[in-house]
Amino acid sequence: MFPSLPGSYALLGSVVPRDAFVAAKLREAGAIFIGKGNLSEWSGIGGEWGGMKGQVPNGFSERGGQTLCPYNLNASPSGSSSGSGVATAVGLAAGSLGSETHGSIIGPSSRNNVVGIKPTVGLVSRSGGKVSSDGHQLPL
Repeated sequence: MFPSLPGSYALLGSVVPRDAFVAAKLREAGAIFIGKGNLSEWSGIGGEWGGMKGQVPNGFSERGGQTLCPYNLNASPSGSSSGSGVATAVGLAAGSLGSETHGSIIGPSSRNNVVGIKPTVGLVSRSGGKVSSDGHQLPL
């Protein structure tokens, strides 16, 4: 398991008791996890949809720094799952998992030229996912 820190020093040293449901099912099927991508800190609460209304750019976290769009370094990588989209776009992984809050899968997918699949709530278990600032629990 990798540490789950939502990009923040606030959870540094915390240990999750188990993989999220989706990650556990992928491991059972033989998937190999090679790392975790940088995400917008706390699902981007400082970004466009968060309480700070755009004062923090998409793809920024204290722990990982600024994620950059590989096709235009001056453009936003878009969304809280920007690290997942960028890692897949540049070939670091064949696929990646992200979570959806306000366009957090669709934004990075479209900006980084990869396919993003947003699961229907209730069809994919969210057990073990992070709880975002607005109380929605999302798969990691």
